[in-house]
Amino acid sequence: MLGSVIRNAMVAVLCLGASVARAGGPLLPVQGVRSLERAGALVAGAEDADSLWTNPAGLARLRAGRAGKRALLFDAAYVYQTVDVVALDGTASSNLQPGHGIPGLAGALGLGDRLVLAGGLTAPYDTVHRYATDDTTGTLTFVVTAGVGYAVSDRLRVGATIQNHVTRTRRSLTTLACTGDPCDATDASLAMRLDIAQTDYLAPAGSLGVQLDVTPYVTLGALVQSPVRVAGQGTLTVQLPTAMQFASARVTGDRVAYEYARPPIVRAGVELRPRADLRVEAALSVELWSAVGAVTIAPDGVQLEDIAGGPFPLGEMQEPRSYDTSFAPSIAVEWHGDGVMLGAGYAYETAAVPSDQVAISTAIDAGKHVLGAGGGYEAYGWQIGGAVGVALLADVAVPATAAAVVPLAPLRAPTTTSPGNAGRYESRYIVGGLRFARRF
Repeated sequence: MLGSVIRNAMVAVLCLGASVARAGGPLLPVQGVRSLERAGALVAGAEDADSLWTNPAGLARLRAGRAGKRALLFDAAYVYQTVDVVALDGTASSNLQPGHGIPGLAGALGLGDRLVLAGGLTAPYDTVHRYATDDTTGTLTFVVTAGVGYAVSDRLRVGATIQNHVTRTRRSLTTLACTGDPCDATDASLAMRLDIAQTDYLAPAGSLGVQLDVTPYVTLGALVQSPVRVAGQGTLTVQLPTAMQFASARVTGDRVAYEYARPPIVRAGVELRPRADLRVEAALSVELWSAVGAVTIAPDGVQLEDIAGGPFPLGEMQEPRSYDTSFAPSIAVEWHGDGVMLGAGYAYETAAVPSDQVAISTAIDAGKHVLGAGGGYEAYGWQIGGAVGVALLADVAVPATAAAVVPLAPLRAPTTTSPGNAGRYESRYIVGGLRFARRF
C-alpha cells in the first residue's frame, strides 16, 4: 500500500514538473508550501522532510526516539507573475504565460539515535515570461537533493545537502542585426530573433545548516546555500531580419554555449515557543545577487552568408547583471491545536535588480511585500493542508535618461545604441499550494 502511494506521488510530481519553469532572475524568498505559509520564516523551525531545502539541520529532529523515524512529503504549488509594461511611446504589453507548477517530493529515514538520511526533488519558486519579443516558456529546472541531519547533542543539530540542478533552457530573444555604420537601433526591420535550446544535466551545489536549542523555548537556526552555475552547449536558431539586405542571406551553423549563475544564499532565524501549541519565528534571507556575473551567449561557428559585405559571424554576447544583494526579513506565527494547524507570515524583500536594469528581456523585480497564510489537518503523524500567498511589487518607472538595458548586437556593435527598457512596470506574484506530510 505504502509503495503504491509513493509510486503514484512520484508520477504526479514528474507530470507536474513538465511545466516547472526557470527564468534565471530573482527568486521568491520561499521554498515549499509550509515555507509559503510562513512567508519564508522557516529556518530555526524546520523539522520535516522539507528541511532538505529550508535547513537540513532540521532533518535531525526526525531521528529515532523523537517525533518520528521516517517521514514522507509531497507538496505542489502554482506560481503566477502578472506583468504589465507601458513603454514611453504608449505601447503596452503583458506577460502571456499563465503560470506554472512547482513540485516537491521528499523522504527521510532515521538511522539510530542521531543520524537521519533524506532525499528529494523540487524546483525554484520563480517564473517565466512570454511576450511578443522575448520568451522563456519551456524553460524548467529540477533540483535533486540528498541530505543528512545529525544530532550532535539534544540541543545541537547540524545538516548538509548535495544537490544537482538539471536545467532545460528554452529562450527566444530579439537582437539588433547591424552590419555596418550608420545603424539605426530603432529600425524594426533590423530585429533578428534568436532561439536558444540548451540542457545542462550537471550543475552541482550544496548547503550547510545548523540549529541550536538555546532554551526549551528558543531555537536558533542558520543555512548557507552555495551558488549554482548553469553552463553547456545547445542549439541556436536564427530568424533573419526583414530588411532588404538580408533577403538572400542564409544561416550556417547552429551551436551555442549558454551560461548563467544563481546566487549564494544565507538564511538565519530564531524561533520562540512561548506555549506548547504556539511558534513564532523571525528570519532573514540574504540572496547575494551582487556576486553573480553576466549571462553569456556564445555562438560557435554560426554566421550569415550570401550577404553584401559578408559573411558575418555571430559573436559572443553578454547580458550584464550588475545586481544588488537582496534582503528579506520575515516573521511568522504558527498555532498547533487539537487536530488543526494554522499559520501566517509576512516578509519584505528588497530589490535585487536596480530600477535602470528592469526590462522584459532581463528581469522584472522591485521591492516586494510577501504575505502567506495556510494550515490544515494535523494528527496521528499526518499534516494535510495548504497555503496561499501574494508578493506585491512596487511599481517601477524607468525614465529615458536612466534606462540602461541596450539590445544585444551579435553581428557588429552600432556606434550608438539607445536603451530600450524605458517605461513603467507593474507586477505581482500569486502563489498557492497543497501539502501532504507523514511521520511514522
